[in-house]
Amino acid sequence: MSERILNLPNAISILRLAAVPLVAWLILQQRWEPACWLFLAAAVSDGIDGLLARWLNQMTQLGAALDSVADKALGVVTLVLLTQAGAIPLWVTLAILLRDSIIVLGALSYRGMAGHLEIHPTWLGKTHMFAEFVLLVMVLADLARVLDIDAWLHALFVGVFIIAAVSGVQYVWIWGAKARRERAGET
Repeated sequence: MSERILNLPNAISILRLAAVPLVAWLILQQRWEPACWLFLAAAVSDGIDGLLARWLNQMTQLGAALDSVADKALGVVTLVLLTQAGAIPLWVTLAILLRDSIIVLGALSYRGMAGHLEIHPTWLGKTHMFAEFVLLVMVLADLARVLDIDAWLHALFVGVFIIAAVSGVQYVWIWGAKARRERAGET
């Protein structure tokens, strides 16, 4: 990895992170349309910064960390505030937060045991993040009256719940297998 810290992909990740409090404020003010458009722009920037990092050969460890933190901050803050506003059922939010907590705690436990940690998102993990962001954009668009998706919301909630659950189980399975291999290598 090239380690030039100040680069375009990292700047985009920093802007996405800076958008989180503004998205939160807009949601709290029930300014649904600007919240929707800002969230959408921030979500799209996630794909753009990664693409640019690879294309411009400007991948950095800082960029990878910023990208992950910005994604989680944007997703969790928006999810919790929309749940608090009554727009997303608690059971969907709890599934997503439980999945994320299990992944973080599992990764920290593995790092404590093995002394190192290399995280590579799975296809299902990326699908979960995409589905979660689509859900959040759609809920915001519905609240803003940009789209009328009331008839589809329950199916969307169920779909994201299932993807969160299956993705969480997949990560437990993968990290459990890695931990068993590490322990077997020690003996």
